Amino acid sequence: MDRMGFRYQGLNRTPVSDSVANEAPLKTSCDSADGRLYGTLMRTPGEDKALIIGLMTGEGDLRQDDPLPRIQTEDGNVHVIWEGVPSHRSLDSTSSCGMCGREEVRVNPIDGCGSMPNINVDDKVIHSITLKEPKDGTLYNATGSAHSATSYAMNGEEIQSMEDVGRHNALDKLVGIHRINSEWPMSQHIVSLSGRVSFEMVEKAVRSNIPILMSVGGATSAAIDLAAFHQLTLIVFAREGRFTVMTGAHRIVQDESVK
Repeated sequence: MDRMGFRYQGLNRTPVSDSVANEAPLKTSCDSADGRLYGTLMRTPGEDKALIIGLMTGEGDLRQDDPLPRIQTEDGNVHVIWEGVPSHRSLDSTSSCGMCGREEVRVNPIDGCGSMPNINVDDKVIHSITLKEPKDGTLYNATGSAHSATSYAMNGEEIQSMEDVGRHNALDKLVGIHRINSEWPMSQHIVSLSGRVSFEMVEKAVRSNIPILMSVGGATSAAIDLAAFHQLTLIVFAREGRFTVMTGAHRIVQDESVK
């Protein structure tokens, strides 16, 4: 969508019409006793079913082997037909905060989740991903105000990319679409993020069995600690052909001939 503004350059002021990212509320409900799921979420409209599936996965409410619930979406409302009880959130959240509404947060190993799959990837593949832009990066290109989460095969081929004004929403949508498409769990995937890596982003990756998580930004201390607990390979500052491995460097294989 477009919004009007004024551009200032030197002593000149001119009216402009700029494309902006759409951010709108999504009211969630389910078949629990009080009818609440996760309150009201702020997100970029579109792929709402994938968003809810991914969020339920990241919260630990939908386990890796659970069948997908039925989801009804209509006019900014989503209802999940599900016999479970939401375990964490009870308050409304914004698109900038992935932890809003949590009753308790601990930087401990996640119950029911062990070490991430012990796979290896050539460092050339990671280098190649740092040079790529997601194929579906249209929202960011148009507005400059969106995050992306992109999955790659172990050979560096892009599989899926999702965008949203919230970085955690983008990852939830990515996880959700993988589950919907039966590309699950994500134990043979590399996931790349457009923003910083915080605790909840690593938590979402662990619950989806993602062995390698990389980002163009840095990582928080809690994110690094959680990644180390689960032996997840956490890669930061992955851009322009360079990257830093914070945890799980054993998965990155380097050709001895180029050392």
